[in-house]
Amino acid sequence: NGSSNGDGNGDGNVKEREQQQRQDENNQQQRNGGTRFQPGDESPSVLDEIEEERETMAARQESPFVPFIRWEGSIDTTVGETSKATRSGFCAIRSPEFPFNGINLKNSYNALEITCRSDGRAYTVNLKISSYFPDDLYQGFITVPPTHEKGSDDICPMTGGDFVTMVLPFKGFVLTSMGRMREVQRELDGAIKIENLGLTLMDGKDGDFQFDLARIRAVNYFDGVILGEYEEEKEKSKR
Repeated sequence: NGSSNGDGNGDGNVKEREQQQRQDENNQQQRNGGTRFQPGDESPSVLDEIEEERETMAARQESPFVPFIRWEGSIDTTVGETSKATRSGFCAIRSPEFPFNGINLKNSYNALEITCRSDGRAYTVNLKISSYFPDDLYQGFITVPPTHEKGSDDICPMTGGDFVTMVLPFKGFVLTSMGRMREVQRELDGAIKIENLGLTLMDGKDGDFQFDLARIRAVNYFDGVILGEYEEEKEKSKR
């Protein structure tokens, strides 16, 4: 009987030690932040990880990074109690003055092509041209749906979201002065010199804004087609 009880106690001690050892290993694995695989569990395949990385790289090649400049800030339309102003809350940015008294379009172009990414707010494109009236400013309007969610953390993982390309014909620009539309309008044509260009946000709304500009260029636009674009793409394909 004594021998039988001794063997039983020994087996119990061995089982307790094995259980304690497994518990210690599990605790250590949890502290290391990993996952413990038990016999019979299906472990992740290295081939799966390679395939996932390959798909990610293929997606990046299909959507290459688009260089852009970002304009962002916050608008506050509150007018101070002691201020003489009747309205407040706008933001503007513009390029430096172009050299040689401006860019002479020589009547070769009749529109602007803009590639941008917007938060959905209404922006204006400003063209300052050579004129007898120094306050003249022609403005076109960018009103496109938002191309990304406001406050998105993944705004620029690869391309930063979808860019929108639009064409603004010069004849659609309005003539303004000191932020107000002129009563007498003069149509904008291609026979101009552009002294500088810029953007303005003045939609009368409070809050943050974000606008990404990838490209802006003068184009010759006719009947819904940019003339010479096919030849340009053909030249790019040869490079």
